[in-house]
Amino acid sequence: MSRTFLDTNVFLYAFLNQDVGKKSVAAEIISDAVRHGCGFVSLQVVNEFCNVMVKKSGKTLAELLDATRLFGRLRMVDGSLRLAQRALEIKSLYGVQFYDSLMLSAAESAGCDEILTEDLNDGQMYGSVKAVNPFKGL
Repeated sequence: MSRTFLDTNVFLYAFLNQDVGKKSVAAEIISDAVRHGCGFVSLQVVNEFCNVMVKKSGKTLAELLDATRLFGRLRMVDGSLRLAQRALEIKSLYGVQFYDSLMLSAAESAGCDEILTEDLNDGQMYGSVKAVNPFKGL
C-alpha cells in the first residue's frame, strides 16, 4: 500500500453532510488509511479541519474534540522550519498556493507517494509526490 497524505478536504467531506458521493468516498479513504496504517496528515490539516468545522458544522465543541481523535489514528508529520523552507521552494517551482505547498512539503518529507486533494492538478507530479483527486468524476 502506498504512503498517502490526506488533504483537509477529505476530512471535511467525511464529516460535513454536503455531497453524499464525496462523503462516501472520503469515509472510505480515511477508513483504509487507518486500517492499513498508510495515511499521513500534518498539524496544518488538523487546524484547517477544526477551523472549518467550528464555523460550518453546527456541532458542539465536545463533538468536535471527539472528531479530532481520528487524527491520532493516522501518522502525523511534524512541522519544522525546514518544511516551511521547502514549501517556499515548492511554491516557487510550481506556482501553487503557499498552504498547498506546505502540505506537499509535509507529504514529501514523510515519503508519501501521493496526496489526495482537490486543490492541485490531478495526476501532476510535484517533486516525488503525485496529486490525486479522489473525487474526480463525482
